[in-house]
Amino acid sequence: MRGTGGMKVVLLMCLGVFVCMLDSTIMNITLPAIQDSLHTSLETSSWMLNVYTMTIAVLAIPMARFAEMYGRNKFYIVGLFVFGLGSALCGLANNGDFLIAARFIQSIGAAILIPCSMVIGIAAMPIEKRILPLTLLGATQGLATALGPTVGGIITEKLSWHWVFYVNVPICLLAIVAAFSILPLKKETRVKSKIDWFGLLFSVSAIFPLNLVLIKGNTWGWVSTLAVICYLITAASIVLFIVAEKKSKAPMVNLTLFKDRLFTGSVVTVTTGFIFLIGVMVLLPQFLTNFQHKTELQAALLVTPVSAAIFVFSNFAGLLSKKIGYTIPVILGFGIMGIAYYLLHNLTINSTSKEIIVLCSLLGLGFSFVISSATIASTSSFEGEMLTASQSVFSMLRQVGVVLAVAIFVAGLTNNIQDKKQEVVHFAAQKLERLDVPQSAKEKILRETEKSINAGETLRKTNPTFMTTAERQQLIDINVQKALAAIPKEQRTSAQESIYQMVEKQVDEDIAKKGKFLKNYSNQVSTFTKETIASSFADLYKTSIPFVLLCCLTGVIFRERKKKPAVTFVNTSVTE
Repeated sequence: MRGTGGMKVVLLMCLGVFVCMLDSTIMNITLPAIQDSLHTSLETSSWMLNVYTMTIAVLAIPMARFAEMYGRNKFYIVGLFVFGLGSALCGLANNGDFLIAARFIQSIGAAILIPCSMVIGIAAMPIEKRILPLTLLGATQGLATALGPTVGGIITEKLSWHWVFYVNVPICLLAIVAAFSILPLKKETRVKSKIDWFGLLFSVSAIFPLNLVLIKGNTWGWVSTLAVICYLITAASIVLFIVAEKKSKAPMVNLTLFKDRLFTGSVVTVTTGFIFLIGVMVLLPQFLTNFQHKTELQAALLVTPVSAAIFVFSNFAGLLSKKIGYTIPVILGFGIMGIAYYLLHNLTINSTSKEIIVLCSLLGLGFSFVISSATIASTSSFEGEMLTASQSVFSMLRQVGVVLAVAIFVAGLTNNIQDKKQEVVHFAAQKLERLDVPQSAKEKILRETEKSINAGETLRKTNPTFMTTAERQQLIDINVQKALAAIPKEQRTSAQESIYQMVEKQVDEDIAKKGKFLKNYSNQVSTFTKETIASSFADLYKTSIPFVLLCCLTGVIFRERKKKPAVTFVNTSVTE
């Protein structure tokens, strides 16, 4: 496989990584269209996003182990088939539950493709040229992740959300044909091993409750009984997972990997790097479409500089890391991402396209240094089966970063929006006190306003009313009776029509006058609501700035040390 054909293999593996990582974010900008089409709740939509990354995080290592046992190249083709099948089913989905199930099938294929692509691609080139596949595969991961919203926006606007998934099918078919012609499938090296079922069980029981509480925390309460149970299950599962891995003869995660400082630094760096990249790529398209009223295509183009910067600078970042070490590039990368987050905290509904392009470019530039350094460092000390193990763990923890990013940032934004809604209700109550309308009408208007705010309808300038047609007629009748009572009985019949017309005119003039005040109130509340709730995004990124800058310290893990010999398994039997 090495030699002249090695580059073909690397490019084929890049294709496998690309479609998988693209689908980890491609739904971000397509989600509103899917919600409208399938009539799904926000909670169901969150599971559409999270089931994909969560499944990859849990199954990447077991699938990599199966690949070692039955042949990496054959398993890579199986992964392409499963991923393509899942993509086709996603496009055919007619309800939220079906789409979640189809995304699960798709994610199984991705859990096979991601670790297999890394290992096959790296092994395709001689060790002295390893930087080339590492840089290409690392750049492809970051590029595809950042490019997802752009591709999703273009396809959704020009075709439909179904084609976001259908487009994977021909790509997978072409890749399968290429794999049969490029990859050697006969007499593959296979490893005799077992699946660590306890490790798999405890990893699921650690990741799932944590993800669940991050999604449901605002509904349950962060210190509610259900939330505390999830915390305890996650903590206990992590402890049991470590114990199981130490005792297992074929551990799901070989804890020996973490004795290598470069590998430990790489997984910490890639996990945190993806958290802060996805934290923007998930929410920024929503901000652009919902608050700046951009089309899906316009929003997609505005976030494209993230992927463009990753594509342009990843190779340079990889070469720089190889020459001067990983410490400075990692610190530089997180520092630049911190600048991007500082600009994000100034994000408003009036932010210009130029400002958004600048911050997206900086985010992509910073991430290119982070991902290139982490990817190269993750393989620096390993060969053979330990190389496979390292990439499986690396892939798993990268996906954990994606899962945590979606859950943490969506939960944080939801919490911020709830607080902002209460602020809007208080503002509306203050404005109502100044209106010259009856107290009963004020209470009715406030209830109507609060209901609209909670439903998000004030963003569409829903105008509350303080008087219905029946109430208007009742007011006219009461005033007519009062006017008739003030004149002699014998004059009432002849004067009734003129009095009615006069009263009706006065009531309508009064309603029109108060209606102007009410319209002004509605516009003020609508504008305040839009600006205040939009600030939820900026507040979230402002809170994140110290954490991004703190991640610069991960560069210290990569401090200079003497090079150790490659770590390999000594007791693993291999069969042909």
